Amino acid sequence: MKFCRQSARFKTGFLPRVGGIALACCGAFYAPSGCAAPPLAEAAWRVVITGPHHPQDAQTQPIPGAKETMFAAARSATVAEEKPFPLLSQEEFGALGVDWAAFRARSATAASAELARLKPELIRDRNAVIECAILRCKRPVDDLTAAVLAPDFLQRFTPLFGRKMLLALPDRHTVFLFPRLASRYQEYAGRVLAVYRQSECPVSREVFELSAEGLRAIGAYAEP
Repeated sequence: MKFCRQSARFKTGFLPRVGGIALACCGAFYAPSGCAAPPLAEAAWRVVITGPHHPQDAQTQPIPGAKETMFAAARSATVAEEKPFPLLSQEEFGALGVDWAAFRARSATAASAELARLKPELIRDRNAVIECAILRCKRPVDDLTAAVLAPDFLQRFTPLFGRKMLLALPDRHTVFLFPRLASRYQEYAGRVLAVYRQSECPVSREVFELSAEGLRAIGAYAEP
C-alpha cells in the first residue's frame, strides 16, 4: 500500500550571481540559512482527519474513542502537488502563533466552501429508502476529510439521516455516510475496506458517529 507523502523541502543551494553580486532572496526557489519562510496565509489553513500513516512530527489532536485516527493541521494543496492537503509539522504549526481551537475555527469557512461543492451519490434499498450516501472528490488535491469537519456538514445531511449519522473515511477522497438508526453500514464493509486497501492516501478502517456533540469513533471494520 502506498501512502501520501509530504513534498520534499527545497534544499539550500548556491545563490546565483548577477554582475558579481550574489542574489539573496527568501522566495520559493531559495531558502538561505537564517531566512524565514513567508507565513502560511490563513486562507490555506485546513483541519483534516488522518490515520496512522502520517509523519511522526505532524501536528495532530485525538478523536474521542479512536485508536488509529486523529485530527491533523494541514494546508491547502496546489494543483502541481497532485496530492491531498499536506499536513503541517509541529514546527510549522507553532510558527502560526495560534492554538488548536483558533486554528480549527479559522479554517471553518474554507471547509464549508469545499462541502458546498460536493454532490453525494445516494444509494437506496428496495423500498427506495436511502441507506447510504457516498462522497467522492474529483481532483487529487482535494481532501474530503476537511469537508466532513465543516460546521454545516451535519445540518446538510440531517434531512437524509437524522441528527446522528455514521461515517466511514477509508481514504482522503472518499466518505461513506449512513443513518445511525436502522443502519446497514456493516453490509458495506467490503466496499469500505477495498477503498482503504487500494488507496494511495488511506485514512482509517474505523467507523465514526457524527452528532451535535461532535465526532467520535464507535468501532471499526474488521479485515476478513
